[in-house]
Amino acid sequence: MTTLKDVAKKANVSISTASYAINGSKLISQATRDRVLLVANELGYHPNGNAKNLKRNKSDIIGLFLSGFRGPFFNELLEGIQNEVERNGYEMVVCASADMHRLLKERYVGGAIILNYHIPNDLLEVLASEKYPVVVLDREIKNPYIKEILLPNKYGIDCAVNYLVEKGHQQIGFIAGSETSFDGEKRLEGFKESLAKRGMSYNKRDIIRADFTEVSGLLSMKKYLETNTDYPTAFISANDEMVMGAIQATQEKGLNIPTDIAFVGFDDIELAKYFQPPLSTVRVQKKEWGETAAKTLFKMIHKEKDFEIDQIPIQFISRSSS
Repeated sequence: MTTLKDVAKKANVSISTASYAINGSKLISQATRDRVLLVANELGYHPNGNAKNLKRNKSDIIGLFLSGFRGPFFNELLEGIQNEVERNGYEMVVCASADMHRLLKERYVGGAIILNYHIPNDLLEVLASEKYPVVVLDREIKNPYIKEILLPNKYGIDCAVNYLVEKGHQQIGFIAGSETSFDGEKRLEGFKESLAKRGMSYNKRDIIRADFTEVSGLLSMKKYLETNTDYPTAFISANDEMVMGAIQATQEKGLNIPTDIAFVGFDDIELAKYFQPPLSTVRVQKKEWGETAAKTLFKMIHKEKDFEIDQIPIQFISRSSS
């Protein structure tokens, strides 16, 4: 493996001069810089990014830690984060696995955005500091070096409930995802609270559990329809993909959408407007969520104090499924 010492020797300069040349220092003449860079290219030398970051006691890399990439939801979120990362002259590394992330614990990155329920609060509390800020998208945590950028999930569900009630629905069910999902559980809580404040109740058997995928929504709704005969007149889902599967199961049962059962999703993924029937849903500004998360992290990195965090706008979108 070629070292900086090898480059300096062949270019007939000191190691410090070679380092200055490679890092673009103005202390080095253009002729010397060109000679050093030519040698570095000939020898296949690449600077050690870790060593540079340690020497500067910082990292120009932002870490995004996800539970996984499953589903179309993440594309716009990632785009929003990446836009801000590039605008600030940083790079981004994305980690998506169930284990504890070495890059996070070893502070390889200069700041972290967390959307990974596998990472416990106590680890984040230990790691977060003024020099190592953290933004979380999937939990409520009070720490001066951790900022929460959360979706207004309960408000979105309340908009959906209000829409269905105004359409005359009095018996409404809910398609929930995995209990490990912060946003999913907040949407379920919001559903129960929205009904309660309107003096309405729900039947526990009308809370269907799936795992946020279209296939799981299909299988869960198929099983529900096979074991029950008295259905709610409408269902709200914790995301769009599950409700798409649920609609397919309902249509296979010979029921009409929305005459027999109306359906409302959450997220407004790109496919929602093209689905048959087009899906009523709660639109989440996913790209803006990512941009806000990254902007907040960079404000923390730059030691800004007492700044306001933008709220993520959401709105109800009425289409043919309801």
